[in-house]
Amino acid sequence: MKFNVVSNDDGEAAASNDPKSQIESLVSSAPVFLFMKGSPDAPQCGFSSRVIETLRGWNVPFETFNVLSDEGIRHDIKEYANWPTIPQLYVNKEFVGGCDIIEEMSGNGELGELFKEAHPNLEFTPPPPPVEVQNLPPEDIAELLKKQPDIPLLDVRGPEERAIACVAGARMIDQALAQEIVNSWDPNIPLVFMCHKGGRSLQAAQYFTQQGFQNVYNVVGGIDAWSLTVDSEIPRY
Repeated sequence: MKFNVVSNDDGEAAASNDPKSQIESLVSSAPVFLFMKGSPDAPQCGFSSRVIETLRGWNVPFETFNVLSDEGIRHDIKEYANWPTIPQLYVNKEFVGGCDIIEEMSGNGELGELFKEAHPNLEFTPPPPPVEVQNLPPEDIAELLKKQPDIPLLDVRGPEERAIACVAGARMIDQALAQEIVNSWDPNIPLVFMCHKGGRSLQAAQYFTQQGFQNVYNVVGGIDAWSLTVDSEIPRY
């Protein structure tokens, strides 16, 4: 079952110029309504992207408003809900919470119960849990990259560490690239993460599985183990 996602970015659903009246009109316009940054197809913050993925995982009809398009609403929605951040989800005109609360309620089933109240004629199935990160030793990752050289090898270390030791072809992942991946990359493509000894890259890999990416790998032991088992010319530090 699929549903259309309608975005009220142009603010047409709000007839009044008063931000509070606009907010009340928007919240009343759909049983499930999200104030977010950006649009469902192009979120402009990671938290908004995560909430969109959660809602889509439940396959629930919802509408959105891009708070970046209206400074008055962006400011007043925080006071309206007594909640300091965006995104904000409303169900049946009641404020539910922000990103972390929504994800927690999705995981324990409470969100599904709210959706059933909002849409009593629809059935909702909990989305599947995120896939597990595939932790592989460097030699297995090297073989994978040899067979599929287009797979991105993403290095979570900063420029100083990369200047000491770096695997050829590895791409440094910063906040901008991470946002690009979440917003526009195919969630089915493989992603490989690397750091110094495997801890930071595992955290990064787990983040991307939570964003819906289905084939995520972590280099166990990081570039340090890579130097020991794959390429001894890479300096250890």
